Amino acid sequence: MIRNRIPDKWKAKSILEAAQKEIVFIKTIPITEESAATVIRSIYECFRMLGDALLAILGKEATGQDHHSEMISALFTLKVETKRPLQIIGNLKSTRNKINYQGYIPTKAEAQEAIDIANSCFTALYEEIKKEVDKK
Repeated sequence: MIRNRIPDKWKAKSILEAAQKEIVFIKTIPITEESAATVIRSIYECFRMLGDALLAILGKEATGQDHHSEMISALFTLKVETKRPLQIIGNLKSTRNKINYQGYIPTKAEAQEAIDIANSCFTALYEEIKKEVDKK
């Protein structure tokens, strides 16, 4: 569920900075069978944070059981050019849920796919949300 809130520029800015720092760090981790789950979960979390920042600057807050889905869905409303369709971020959510709730062990190839998704979509989304934050 999305609730209306007062737009919070400082919260949005802080979340954006945290997501940017995290994605830069995650990309430095060598992809191995042991690191695959961490890489996938962390990249998904960075996209979730972008959605949270977008909602914060728009004066919205995702609450309830599906709050992560609401944050990710907010990203799909942005008009940005990316090398891959934004809906592919949903694949990260699915894989992350399997890891967290079903004991799924991802492969190196799946972790590399997550890195590829981040490389093709994260910066464009980050820049677009940053523009919104800077307008306020």
